[in-house]
Amino acid sequence: MSTDAKPMHSKCPDGKLSWCFYNRAKADNKVPGSHKSMKTKLSEEVVAKIMPVYQRLASNEILLRCVSGKTQNAN
Repeated sequence: MSTDAKPMHSKCPDGKLSWCFYNRAKADNKVPGSHKSMKTKLSEEVVAKIMPVYQRLASNEILLRCVSGKTQNAN
């Protein structure tokens, strides 16, 4: 889980138009706000349940399969 001491935003989009407050602040050469001020937080229990699924879906192996833009059905 991302914290002020250990930010984890490598999978978030970069740039000034990013929805990620951390990467958006970095793109503007500003100090990112505290993670404590986030309005929508996930509890530790929720993170523990969804993190394995997220890590699998965000793995390079899975993402490389999506690069071609093909769908599962050839119809």
